[in-house]
Amino acid sequence: MQMMLVVDNYKTFIGKEGNRFVLLTEEQKQEHSADQVRQIVVVNASAISFGAIKLAMESNVDIVHLGRRGHPHARVYPCTLGGTTLTRRRQLEAYYAEEGTYLAKQFIMAKIRNQAALLRSLGKSRGNHSLLFSAKAIGKGTNDVDALKGTIDEIRPKLLGMEGNASSVYFGALAGILPFSGRDRNSKDPVNILLNYGYGMLYGEIERACVIAGLDPYLGFMHTDRYGKPSMTLDLIEEFRQPIVDRTLVTLFAQKQIEDADFEAHGDSRLLSRQGREKIIKAVLERLSQKVQHNGKQMGFKEIVVEQARNVTRFLLDRKQEYRGFTSRW
Repeated sequence: MQMMLVVDNYKTFIGKEGNRFVLLTEEQKQEHSADQVRQIVVVNASAISFGAIKLAMESNVDIVHLGRRGHPHARVYPCTLGGTTLTRRRQLEAYYAEEGTYLAKQFIMAKIRNQAALLRSLGKSRGNHSLLFSAKAIGKGTNDVDALKGTIDEIRPKLLGMEGNASSVYFGALAGILPFSGRDRNSKDPVNILLNYGYGMLYGEIERACVIAGLDPYLGFMHTDRYGKPSMTLDLIEEFRQPIVDRTLVTLFAQKQIEDADFEAHGDSRLLSRQGREKIIKAVLERLSQKVQHNGKQMGFKEIVVEQARNVTRFLLDRKQEYRGFTSRW
């Protein structure tokens, strides 16, 4: 099984020896076979040799640099990834056709179903009727989304409004069991800080899947185009926020694994400490590797992410094939 190699030690040097990546710090030396690594994630200030980059590219290993909030700042991936020009042409054509509307609705319906499913699972396990009530209220929203008609530009305001209403109910329900008052990207509370970092990690995973599937990460449907905004990545990530990141955070808090030492002041902000980063990175990676039943097979979430991106490509190339957003079975 291939692994994600996380570099979080300050001043680590990433080199190569033969077919191995070598991580050197003042305290230790680690070696990892390139055949067992699928991605190198650099979290802290480090250096990497040209030889290590060349080995990564030859082994189809992409290199990602995450910022303090978990959001990818830069990445290097092999030129061999990326599919055909035809896929990107069809992706652009779909935006102006009913296929773009169809995909956008599928992404949001999957998100709403996953929000309802997580609340329902938590409500049943905790005997919490409030969570069950919220789950039922959210679930009804999929019918309204499915009924929308028109081009993506015509339905986007209503679609975003429906998505926003469902998210408001969803995070309001989670606020009853987690120490926060609701979703706020700029908040300094532990839950939102961890959500930001977890979503940042997931963002990198989704972008990688788009590239592998031959999709243009910057040409989406639901999210509008803007310079530097990877709208396709932001579209596809909607299917996976709840089953991968939100479920992970609920578990961390339920098991009382989060503590004050996981956070530190950084100017006017409050960010994760190295200890906190290690916790959320480890937990999200474990969740990505967890196998679940999907399309009659046992698959890890990281494989499902790539499969869904490829399903988008298949839909774009063969309009007769349906696309269905991923819904987790709790």
